[in-house]
Amino acid sequence: MKQLIHYQSIFSPVIFILAAGVLGGFMAASGLLVLMLIFSRDTVLESLLVLLIVTFLLGDNFKGTFAFMQNFRFVMVLVSFLYLLKYHVISNNLANYILPFTMVAFCVTMLFSPLGIAAVLRSLGFWLVGLVIFKLANLLYLNNSQRTAEILILTLVCYFAVNIILVFLPLESTSLRGRFKGLAGNPNGLALIAMFSYGLLWLLKEREETAFKKSFFLAFRIVLLLIVLLTGSRTALLSIITFELILRLIHNKVLLFRLMTIVIFFLLFFDVIVNSSFFEAYSFFDFLRFDTLSTASGRTEVWQVAWEEVKNAPFFGNGLLYDQYFIDDYVARNIGENVARHWGAVWSSYLSLLLDVGFMGCIAYGYFWIEVFRKSHDKNIAIAFTAMCLLSGITESWMAASMNPFTPMMFLFWAIQSQPTTNA
Repeated sequence: MKQLIHYQSIFSPVIFILAAGVLGGFMAASGLLVLMLIFSRDTVLESLLVLLIVTFLLGDNFKGTFAFMQNFRFVMVLVSFLYLLKYHVISNNLANYILPFTMVAFCVTMLFSPLGIAAVLRSLGFWLVGLVIFKLANLLYLNNSQRTAEILILTLVCYFAVNIILVFLPLESTSLRGRFKGLAGNPNGLALIAMFSYGLLWLLKEREETAFKKSFFLAFRIVLLLIVLLTGSRTALLSIITFELILRLIHNKVLLFRLMTIVIFFLLFFDVIVNSSFFEAYSFFDFLRFDTLSTASGRTEVWQVAWEEVKNAPFFGNGLLYDQYFIDDYVARNIGENVARHWGAVWSSYLSLLLDVGFMGCIAYGYFWIEVFRKSHDKNIAIAFTAMCLLSGITESWMAASMNPFTPMMFLFWAIQSQPTTNA
């Protein structure tokens, strides 16, 4: 609480803009955003970064209190980019490493996409979002690394504190089929936000640039794990476990290899365990939904269909957003209205990317990951974070979109990693 009061000049404009959006829609929020950039002085960049993060954290709400974020996030990115032009936002920006992917996506979308200008604009989103986040992080860290790190932590504290409060409130809007979704648009979304926050907190702890104690970081990570359990997301839970295993055992590669082998063995032969009576006596394991684990909650059925479509345009795909367009069209033509939930998306970043930009686009995307990894200062955390992201991408399509909450959080991690460490 003391830190929040200390940084109230940063968080107050953010609260006012959020309130304007809730009451008056994205136009009202956009108007206040412009006023903040015009009249704010000393803390404008810090408030802009906080507002950008909060906007994306709430950006998956398609209805309800924060539905205005669907439109406001586009305004936020564009206005932030224009404002940062005076800080030479494009030059010496690590986001330029994703420009090859953006160029491939833009050209493919222009030539082949059936979705028009909306998909074309989304192709630019990766680069623009990356430019804004990398530049803001760079400017603020060079000015005051401790202050910036503490502001980022407090932003996450506020977001998850509200989520924890919502756990104890009987609101139907915060759950979906018994799974907690809190402030996010869906349970899996909240779980991925918690997963990325887990990695960010570990990075901020290791950099030792804040006044927060190690016990605080430990308690916060425990809270994030509890939230993941409440969401029932097996992907986020397994990804966090992998992150922890790699970090703690990276210096003992033999033990790490053995433990990862055990995990893989469990995943490959879990049917034997599921059919046993062991888990029947423990309702604690219900959230893992072992009965749907073999099909990844029906995802494998969708993956087979998606892979057949990938073969029709394997090198360049059919443009951004095509993955969702294809699934919706396939359902309409072959299944009809009474459709299971797993037919709502492709549910795999790799298949979504192949459908959208093909193997060439995937190679360009991989180039970005390689370059930002090379620029990172803590390679051990970078390895663990990369593994966590790649694992989560197997069953979630977050990598194929730039305007969701997850890609910006990935950018933020690498933006912090690229900053020289200055211990507080």
